[in-house]
Amino acid sequence: MKHAFYALIIIQALYELVKLLKCKSIYRHVKVFQKLDKTSKRWYLMAHPWLHVALFMDTIGLLLLGIGLFSSQWICFLVVLAMSFSQIQKLGAWAVFLDSLITIIVYAFAILNAYHLT
Repeated sequence: MKHAFYALIIIQALYELVKLLKCKSIYRHVKVFQKLDKTSKRWYLMAHPWLHVALFMDTIGLLLLGIGLFSSQWICFLVVLAMSFSQIQKLGAWAVFLDSLITIIVYAFAILNAYHLT
């Protein structure tokens, strides 16, 4: 079970890497999306279907962070969870970049530390 959990964490780290590389585009789309009304949001999501994938991956990521709080690396997952709820990504593209970079580093540390301890 431990291996499956950390495999999913690796997938989340790869997703964060994609966010890191596309930080300007992500920030721009989120900024536009927040200003739209309900009907326009539905059309915007239909025009950009990868936003559904991002929402799915973010939801799975929060679920994994919650599960990670019960692991031996709970402090790492708590740090990423706190960054997720801090809404720092709303400050700009640089904040999306910084959040993704720190998240990747913390995930890597948690994975390496978990397998080093066993």
